[in-house]
Amino acid sequence: MGLRLACVLALVCVVPHVALAEEPSPQQKIALTAKPSVVRVWGAYIADFEFEGQKFQEAIGGTGTGFFITADGFVATNAHVVSDIYGGDDRAKKQLTEDAQREIYGHYRDVLARMSDEQLSRVLAGLKLVKLDRRAYIVLENGDRLDYEIKQTGVPGSGRDCAIIKVKTQNAPALPIGDSAKSQVEDHIIVIGYPGVADAKDLLDEKSELQPSVTDGAISALKHATTGEQILQISAPITHGNSGGPAIDQHGNVVGLATFGTEVQGFNFLVASATLMDFVKDSKVELKPSDTLKMWQDGLQHYWDDEYTDAISKFEEVESSWPQHSEAHGLVLASKQAQKDGKEKKKADNTGIIVAAASGGAAFLALMIWIVTRGRNKQKPMAVPAGSGQMYGVAPGGPVQPVAKTVAIAPGPGSHAMGGLLAVRGQLMGQRFVLTPGGIIVGRQPGVAHVLVNDSRASGKHVWIGMDQGRLVAIDQGTTNGTYVNDINRGRITRAELRDGDFVIVGDPDCLTLQVKLS
Repeated sequence: MGLRLACVLALVCVVPHVALAEEPSPQQKIALTAKPSVVRVWGAYIADFEFEGQKFQEAIGGTGTGFFITADGFVATNAHVVSDIYGGDDRAKKQLTEDAQREIYGHYRDVLARMSDEQLSRVLAGLKLVKLDRRAYIVLENGDRLDYEIKQTGVPGSGRDCAIIKVKTQNAPALPIGDSAKSQVEDHIIVIGYPGVADAKDLLDEKSELQPSVTDGAISALKHATTGEQILQISAPITHGNSGGPAIDQHGNVVGLATFGTEVQGFNFLVASATLMDFVKDSKVELKPSDTLKMWQDGLQHYWDDEYTDAISKFEEVESSWPQHSEAHGLVLASKQAQKDGKEKKKADNTGIIVAAASGGAAFLALMIWIVTRGRNKQKPMAVPAGSGQMYGVAPGGPVQPVAKTVAIAPGPGSHAMGGLLAVRGQLMGQRFVLTPGGIIVGRQPGVAHVLVNDSRASGKHVWIGMDQGRLVAIDQGTTNGTYVNDINRGRITRAELRDGDFVIVGDPDCLTLQVKLS
């Protein structure tokens, strides 16, 4: 026993301690990796008119989303985002003038209706186009604007609603395009874009308006357009402005472009990446791995591993390669602050082991390995659910409870879909969310919550639903308005076991009510 204890103590002395730092969820990693590659796309004409001494504006087109597919500035988006630009100035002037005439006629309908055609023509001839503003540029997250040329465009509102545009830049962080033919129902995806409803100009500052929004969900059906192209139906919310934004799978690959939807959320559609690749080939665009994206990925991994010196080096390479990068500088500052706070992970030092080996010989090392292996074999395994991805913390004034950590929804032990959650009340009503043993977080905080609830009655991280010790449970995350199961009159829960058909109420039934649907 004395020899064994001495050997174990020797091993502890020479093996460096490795801190088990919490990492972001796979969804958070994918979002942060891809976000700097996503751009807002303007495709609009705005005209200033004068009529009878009055000035007014008319506009056609608007904004959408795109993303870099090559380092030298090729960007993918929807055809309908740039279709008004593709028509040219003359077509735009004609359409805007017709719109202005309709505006005038609607305003002076009673007077103009009594005029002859000749009189009406003379009156409308007084309409003057004073200024035509053509907005054909992308906006990066740092605020830079880059003019584009349209290289390829398909048919708006169809299964070929794709366009390839080109801007002047170098070393952009291009996203890899995946194979949508391999996509399956229930595959988890995130969508990044610039929904117009998220601008909130009277609420958000200028910097916030430049930041894209992230929504997530799953592929809910594999369909085809009437013209034969593959269409992916998704549960992730998208709306006006999201058009052309990338839908990214759990491997970080783009599998489609957010394109069109319905007024009922949960019925939104992607043009498949297989269709996008047709346009890439027609444009003779050569897709290559992005060096900037690789440096960014390496830097992020060092950052998440608490290796801040290496992270700073990579982030500075990113800044040098592509100065417009929206996130690298911020993480350089964050890494330096972490170093000041003493959070840098120390490099492994194997000197002690080498000395011990030299002193005691191979037999000593073999003995230590045997002892450690024997000790491990005798350890009682911990009852941690496969894929649970939980960390534990002490809630203020309460017992130890799980603090939800978003986990991967991808093939593997413990991560298969076991059912779903159906929203039966609230603004998400009708949407279905994939439920795996790893669990999902429901809440109001973008980039953290799997089920995003845009309602002030929900907390940022409201409730975690998943498998814990072999049972499906809902665990409140210390919320303001509480989590309830089946009936709010029963009182708020801290932790409650769930069964098929149960209802999980987030704050209030009209905020969000989810019904458990086990497969």
